[in-house]
Amino acid sequence: MFRRFILVGVAVAALAMPASAFASVQLGAFANEPGGIATLQSDLSGHLTIDHHYAPWTYRAWASVTAADAQAGRIPLFSWSAAPTTTAAAIASGAQDTTIVAAAKALAATGQTIYLRPFYEFDQPQGHPRYIGTPADVITAWQRLVTLFRDNGATNVRFVWCPMSFDFAKGIAQKFWPGASYVDYVAADGYNFPGRSLRTPDTIFDSAYTFAVSQGKPFFIAETATNSTDAGTGAWIESLGPWAAAHPDVAAIVYFDSISPKKYDYRLIAYPQNLAAFDALSVDGVFQGG
Repeated sequence: MFRRFILVGVAVAALAMPASAFASVQLGAFANEPGGIATLQSDLSGHLTIDHHYAPWTYRAWASVTAADAQAGRIPLFSWSAAPTTTAAAIASGAQDTTIVAAAKALAATGQTIYLRPFYEFDQPQGHPRYIGTPADVITAWQRLVTLFRDNGATNVRFVWCPMSFDFAKGIAQKFWPGASYVDYVAADGYNFPGRSLRTPDTIFDSAYTFAVSQGKPFFIAETATNSTDAGTGAWIESLGPWAAAHPDVAAIVYFDSISPKKYDYRLIAYPQNLAAFDALSVDGVFQGG
């Protein structure tokens, strides 16, 4: 297990340590409200250590975004989407090597720890906007991408393998597993959707967490949130602290502070009661910034 150890003298440079060395879990956000993560941070008593960014396949702003996050004492999490620009088969064939090598060299040059989540939710079904291919094609594409990054000196990049949480219990997510040597973190995305009863963090994430432990990898919640207008949302947000404390291989939790592409409202700043709950979470002793 990736048990947590006490780390003395945590500073920006210490953020480069593997998650298993942290005394506590990292807390971050995709802050897609006016003012972005700087405004969200100004409303919190604890410090966010992960800044989540969504990057298209042709993304080029790696260096500037990484520099800004480092200045703020945060690690960037880049969710790098192949769809709809390319497919897993194209990546596996080598047709996308130029794009991958350019990204690898740009991120290597930053000298900063980077969390990279390629092809996130690659287990989406055929016909979904993020579908890029079969499990076999995704596995080969993933392995090729990781190998190209390593061959081009991007040893500062940590690879976050991230299916949807509910696909672990179904046995679907595991079909996309590329092997432990190609993954730094097992992750999952899981939400409480509007119009449904609230599910506990146990219900949403325990199957994914169990798989992470079985592979000897720390667990990373890359996206999570609960409908902002639900009366139980504040309590649910705060429950992430005790849940993380009870799961010693959890490395990070990243909240989706935004309106989703399906127009589900998960915002924090726009809802004072939810922002207050997230503020309480930010100072929970289980989190590094608390």
